[in-house]
Amino acid sequence: MKSIALLLSLVFTSQVVWSADEATTQLPGYVDFSTLSQNYGEPRVMINLGGSLLKLVGSMKHDDPIAEETLKNLDSVRVHVYDTEGDTTAAADRMENVSDKLADLEWEQIVRVREPDDRVNVYVKHSDDRIHGLMIMAVNDEEAVFVNVLGDIDPAHINQVVSSIDVVDGLDVDLDLAP
Repeated sequence: MKSIALLLSLVFTSQVVWSADEATTQLPGYVDFSTLSQNYGEPRVMINLGGSLLKLVGSMKHDDPIAEETLKNLDSVRVHVYDTEGDTTAAADRMENVSDKLADLEWEQIVRVREPDDRVNVYVKHSDDRIHGLMIMAVNDEEAVFVNVLGDIDPAHINQVVSSIDVVDGLDVDLDLAP
């Protein structure tokens, strides 16, 4: 997990925002979150890693061999966090639109939470023994969180990938998909 911390440190200390390149936007499962800026302003947190920068980080030597393998096989990691200030309508609508799109693209919903104060959807795109994409959407009165990870992920490592992305405080999701 030190690799994830290194990756996030690189993003936050550089003061540069990397946007998704054209090739990334064409990947199956790519989701455009930018429309939420019309309702909530700029995201409080925005991480857009793809292409050569993600490959560079993946090629570095890491203390954790699982993180090293996972990073080498990712095509895109995107996280957007918006302050909702109690108005969840636009974020909930976007969550439903994205859910419909992912269902049409044959992504599988593996988590669905509908609590009075929280809505969470988690989707994976997978083939026989690999996960090719992960989409996490969480909306509550305080924030809307959208995480889109595209690439090749070993299902045995999915819990480590998800736990390294603290999506909703206090929400403990066990995604152990290993056979």
